[in-house]
Amino acid sequence: MINSKNVFALAGMLQTLGSIVNRLMIPAFACLVGLGFSVISLVASPQTAAVDWPAFLARSDMQWPELPQDYNEAAYTGNGRLGTIFWQDQDGSLGFEISRSDLYDHRRAEGGLGVVYAKYRLPNGRLHFTLPGAKPKGKLHLDLWNAEVRGELQNSNSTVQLRTYTHATEPVIVIETVGPAPVIDFRPVPAKSYRTRNPPTNYLAYPPQVRADAGDIAVSVQEMPDDARYQTDGVGVGQYATAWQTVESDGGRRTTYVALGLSHPGRTARAEAIAAVRRAAAISPATLTETHRQRWHEFYPRSFLSVPDPLLESYYWIQVYRMGSVSRADGPIVDLLGPWYQKTVWPAVWWNLNIQLTYWPFYTANHVDLAEPLLNTLWLNRTNLATNASAAAGDAYYIARVTAMDCRSGPGQELGNLPWVMHNLWLQYRTTMDDALLREKIFPLMRGTFNHLARLLKKGADGKLHLPDSGSPEYVDSVADCNYSAACLRWLAAAMVQADARLALRDPVTARCREVLAQLAPYAVDDTGFMVGKDLPFAKSHRHWSHLFMIYPFHEWSFDNPAQAPLVEKSLNHWLAKPQAFAGYSFMAAASMHALAGRGDAALKSLHDFLKFRGCLPNGLYREAGPCMETPFFTARALQELLLTSHGDLIRVFPAVPTTWSNACFADFRAEGAFLVSAERRDGVTRAVRVTSLAGEPCRIRTTLPGAVAAQGARKFALRQLPGGVTEVDLRKDETVLLHSGATAPEFRPAPVAQLGEPNRWGLRQPAK
Repeated sequence: MINSKNVFALAGMLQTLGSIVNRLMIPAFACLVGLGFSVISLVASPQTAAVDWPAFLARSDMQWPELPQDYNEAAYTGNGRLGTIFWQDQDGSLGFEISRSDLYDHRRAEGGLGVVYAKYRLPNGRLHFTLPGAKPKGKLHLDLWNAEVRGELQNSNSTVQLRTYTHATEPVIVIETVGPAPVIDFRPVPAKSYRTRNPPTNYLAYPPQVRADAGDIAVSVQEMPDDARYQTDGVGVGQYATAWQTVESDGGRRTTYVALGLSHPGRTARAEAIAAVRRAAAISPATLTETHRQRWHEFYPRSFLSVPDPLLESYYWIQVYRMGSVSRADGPIVDLLGPWYQKTVWPAVWWNLNIQLTYWPFYTANHVDLAEPLLNTLWLNRTNLATNASAAAGDAYYIARVTAMDCRSGPGQELGNLPWVMHNLWLQYRTTMDDALLREKIFPLMRGTFNHLARLLKKGADGKLHLPDSGSPEYVDSVADCNYSAACLRWLAAAMVQADARLALRDPVTARCREVLAQLAPYAVDDTGFMVGKDLPFAKSHRHWSHLFMIYPFHEWSFDNPAQAPLVEKSLNHWLAKPQAFAGYSFMAAASMHALAGRGDAALKSLHDFLKFRGCLPNGLYREAGPCMETPFFTARALQELLLTSHGDLIRVFPAVPTTWSNACFADFRAEGAFLVSAERRDGVTRAVRVTSLAGEPCRIRTTLPGAVAAQGARKFALRQLPGGVTEVDLRKDETVLLHSGATAPEFRPAPVAQLGEPNRWGLRQPAK
């Protein structure tokens, strides 16, 4: 058994070293620290580091036995800001979309869905590689462990080996070929949003891109001039520019370095892109590869999951790869596209579901640092949040359905969006127990959000407090006593009371919170369960489950409460009985609520129903009318919830394991209260549970261990058995305990479980579902 004191001494040294490396490699990281942002440094534990990661992740690698032909099949790489997604065009070339997730139009223009101040994502262009001769055939392989795509292109004239990655810390895409030289050309796309539904009126593209090479570095520049026809926030002109250079070496090897600079305001993007290419080209290819891989090799072992279902396990690890591809602690917020542009009806940040679901799996997966852009974006733009709320004093916050990354929106009918986002920030706090972060940023944002809603409340003839008529996302624009709005307000008020007590703030706002909790009108209910709002039953199929938020994700109403369970069950069954309009995330919501009831088999069916769903793409992405970032991530979250949940100050281990999963294992999942939890299930029985406390919070855990629970660690732990199979452990900060049954503690090392099927099912081929 590894001594916990040694484990934490090693972890402390690694954490310090990791912090230094991060600051050296990412200057913006240090800038965020200087501005007072919380940047969480995370390292893998010795237990997860002991996994044979290359071999384990190889069984989840994506394979393309033929070249992908469109976005829905494409391969992709990214580094949290810059990225590429590529496929073979009809002319036979391999086209690499060169994009970055913060490339937005800076002009305001009227749009649809009540969006008055929408500033949408902009396209850039594609860098094409064309082999001489006939249209080639080929194959690709995404190596998850190394975060790179390798492949081969072949026609009657030639064979070319391909390797490409977006460097993890340098702002460059690297495309390496070995063989005959391909023809490389950049094909820019007109610089305007291609929102395909309710497009802005009288909206014109910026001037065309122009070539402005710098010696042997090719550069295509897109100017973003000021335009008197639009509001530009007084910040003037902007620019973005794509630079690329191909460097030849021995053996027919050619390495192309690609960068995309962006400046707004200002016209420095061209210089930034050129500098990035020159810097990368000056580093030896081996060193550049090594530094890229090092970051990813540190990233994956922060947590571990293995289940016997090869389709789900692979899909999960593809989503972890996507987490590392779309986000960085110091990077931009993740919109619906991330670093992979595509024409879409959703080229922005959507706040009525998408952004919340996107970040949900990050917390449990022990990648809470990658969720920080959500908090950072809201904090930096709180003046805009106040403007949205028409709060002259700046003390109330609101956000409508859609914004750019500046959080500026017009009026809207959905009152629950920003409170729901506060729940994400609450998870950020609860999984870290960073009291300074709660005090300095999260609680002030919660208070401003609450203030806006509290000022809208009116006392009715019934003596209860009522919100004005408001919208239940995409079901109805306006309804009295909307359950979505009410559930979000109730959760927010309760969380603020809890936060105030934790921090001993004695903030006057908490008196109003208690008043709201005591006097807010009850939820609208009929004989089918929770309604959408007053006099409006849930009567038609709908993909959102917003009217059930008091069940999930807020856990205000529970299957565990005998007085509440019948209404919870009735409401869930009524929603599930109308699946005709379900979207992909609907199946995940169903899976998560089944998991709350301990119904692992039903949850597993919902997960597989999603994998059969038309929007679930073979390359691990998802689309409806356009690409949607959030649904695959919600799938990862739902799978996590079969293995671990932690709401309500109780850690639940294996709460909803399907009966077919005799074996399962996870390690270093983050639980609320700032615990790292690991557990192994073997032959249908929980074998061991390991818990590390990062903050010294009370540890109450339902282990599912058979028989009496025993503990092993660096000292003798006091265990107290509570009703409902709950064990209370006197675990102190930075201590680790191994919980087990029987007199002898088993040796516990996270390891892959045997799978009930063939691995490597994702990629071009539609998986066997």
